[in-house]
Amino acid sequence: MAVSSSPQAYRLRGRLLLTVSLLVALVLASGASAVVSALASRRAILKAHDLEVASRRAALLSVVAREQYIHEAHTIILRDPSHIAHHDKWVDKLNDELRALRPMVDDAGEGRLDAIADASCDLSCVFTEEILPAIDRKDWAEVHRSHERANALVDRMTEHADAVAGYFDGEALKAEGEAASAVRLALVIAVGTGLLAAAVALVAGRNLWRSFATPLGSLERVARRVAEGDRTARVEPVPAVELAVVADAINRMLDTLKRAEADLVAAERLAAIGRVAAGVAHEINNPVTVIRGYLSTMREEVENDSMRDELRILDEEAALCQRIAEELLVYARTPALVPRPVDAADLLRDAADRAESVPSRRPISSGSPTVVVDAEPAMIRVDSLRIRQVIVNLVSNAREAMSSDEPVLVEGHREGDGYRFEVLDRGEGLSSDVIDHVFEPFFTTRRDGTGLGLAVCYGLVTAHGGRIRAEARAGGGARFVVDLPGVIVDAGKEEAA
Repeated sequence: MAVSSSPQAYRLRGRLLLTVSLLVALVLASGASAVVSALASRRAILKAHDLEVASRRAALLSVVAREQYIHEAHTIILRDPSHIAHHDKWVDKLNDELRALRPMVDDAGEGRLDAIADASCDLSCVFTEEILPAIDRKDWAEVHRSHERANALVDRMTEHADAVAGYFDGEALKAEGEAASAVRLALVIAVGTGLLAAAVALVAGRNLWRSFATPLGSLERVARRVAEGDRTARVEPVPAVELAVVADAINRMLDTLKRAEADLVAAERLAAIGRVAAGVAHEINNPVTVIRGYLSTMREEVENDSMRDELRILDEEAALCQRIAEELLVYARTPALVPRPVDAADLLRDAADRAESVPSRRPISSGSPTVVVDAEPAMIRVDSLRIRQVIVNLVSNAREAMSSDEPVLVEGHREGDGYRFEVLDRGEGLSSDVIDHVFEPFFTTRRDGTGLGLAVCYGLVTAHGGRIRAEARAGGGARFVVDLPGVIVDAGKEEAA
């Protein structure tokens, strides 16, 4: 048969902090991934923009190259050397554009830019070294040949400029694709982390709710059962450490209420029995007294010894009935206490001596058991006659229960502002059923017992505001404990008073 193990303890605070920390970590991770994705997208978009700008600048090379030759052509056609300054300005602009584009091209593009620069240099050389001297010589055939060579150089520059522009257009398209992919990736990461955070929040929140709801549900079920009248309902072990304290307090409260309810029921039952017993004892005591009087007279008048013995037996039985009636009256009445200071150790020793002087009615093999007193001295304010009656009764019962020569122990010691004394024996002991009813009137385990002695002890101890209990003694036997709270007095103050 499988044995269910108790749930593993946990702290609600730890689970709450873990859940919050996990959610915060997911939010931070989601934010970080979104930032990284956004930065990557921004870089891709900026790269695409830069490549588009470079493409336009590469396309502008063709214009710059043609502007360079346009001013050369003006000089040729108009015979006006004033355009030479404009020609030099466009050459400088072409070189500036080439320097700006060089960091952005690959090796092939680098070669094309070099080709454009070389062609521009060659074009300037043709213009300055061939065309201008030919114009000065009026050698128009040479001018025409040089012009053809210059057009070829311009065409070469335009071709390379268009190729570089095409390269940048292709790179710009790739960058735009990368930017679109980065944006999509950013969206996927944002949506994914959001869904993951939602899933984790759902699972963690559900577990956290169970961590609270399960123990609280257990407390609610127990409260409902108690309200319905189930006094045995108790909260099962709660794994939540913080709520386990509450559950333990509720269980202790229910145990206290159960004991208080049992004590109240017992007190009411005993009170009812006491009232009935008082009436019955009073009605029985009078005729028994008359019977004993007649028996005493008859014993004096009877001369037959046999008849006299029979009358004696009748008188003893009537005396037993009278003792039972008197004990009933003592039990039923609330005793009038006369408290006064007395040394607890002396009181225990005196009571033990009185009980020890009474012969045991139970035959044993090695004589009557002795009584050993171990009491702490203390001044207590009690009704010494009543408390002595309780001790004598308990010690006498202990001696009756003994079946060996092992001594009966009487111990006493202070308990805060109160005093506790105990009577311990090595008799047959007490079962749980006997312990539950041992202080009820008329309950006895002895054939010759009245069942009123311990009930009277209960009433006398209760009248002092104390408690008396019986329990099985470890190793065999019985242990009776009497607690008298608030009875310790200051001997000096008492004498002064």
